[in-house]
Amino acid sequence: MTYSEPSQVRAIETEKRFLSAFKQLLQEKAFGTTTIDEIAQRAGLHRGAFLKRFGSKKSALFVLYEAYVRKASAVIGSITARLPYIATAYEVCNQMSRELERIQKEDFSANRAMHEMFLEKLQTDPSTKRIFMETVALMRATQERFLADQPFTDVGAFAATQLLVTINYNFVLKAMPALPRDDDVRHQLIADCLVRALKI
Repeated sequence: MTYSEPSQVRAIETEKRFLSAFKQLLQEKAFGTTTIDEIAQRAGLHRGAFLKRFGSKKSALFVLYEAYVRKASAVIGSITARLPYIATAYEVCNQMSRELERIQKEDFSANRAMHEMFLEKLQTDPSTKRIFMETVALMRATQERFLADQPFTDVGAFAATQLLVTINYNFVLKAMPALPRDDDVRHQLIADCLVRALKI
């Protein structure tokens, strides 16, 4: 079954209830141990309605994750549009780090579930690749805007993107407890690392 976005008011409301319940459950337990029955029960709806709407638990996860992807793309687009008005590469990296952490917290459950699926099959979802490459494009634009007087390479743009995504995700995951708890200090540190990477 191929997922299609609902158009009728009742179907939209049903989908919202299922996704909200699924998101709550994914904050409490792993994707692999979350069942459709649990999602339906939390939503106050029936298992059959879930399967009719999504077809599978994995399909529902992709719908949740796509909401995060849209946010990430909007953040990247917003910072890219403001690039001519930003004073330094450090400021770009600091803003991107703060915004990425914010949306990763908001959509942590979907991100963690997608990470579980990656670890299971070692395949990166196309949507993840897309926002990664959008971030690489922002890092390249940052290099061109602020580092034109010195040599830099694509390796730097890719390295900065990888550091940005990995450090923030693992901090949100609580897998990097040694990072500074103070938001300003932490994002300053991350931004310093990204600027250094951009100069490679």
